[in-house]
Amino acid sequence: MKRSAAQYAVLSRLLDDALALDEPARANWLAALPVEYAAQRATLDRMLTFDRRASHRTLLNLEGHLRSSARSVNELLEKLQACVPPDAD
Repeated sequence: MKRSAAQYAVLSRLLDDALALDEPARANWLAALPVEYAAQRATLDRMLTFDRRASHRTLLNLEGHLRSSARSVNELLEKLQACVPPDAD
């Protein structure tokens, strides 16, 4: 479905409003969307679902990178500790 510039402007404004809310508030906001925006409801729902999935994937990727970095740091610390002689008392 092809949209006009005016329709995209409305969607953009509505999407900005929705993205300013947390996840539970977004669902309530979408359900309470005024009748004048009923035609945009399904599109907004798809966009918000896409945003949620993309955010979840990004967080999972970040978690993986952090875990990998932590393992690398721990390995490096172990190697450094092996090189340092124990304190002589």
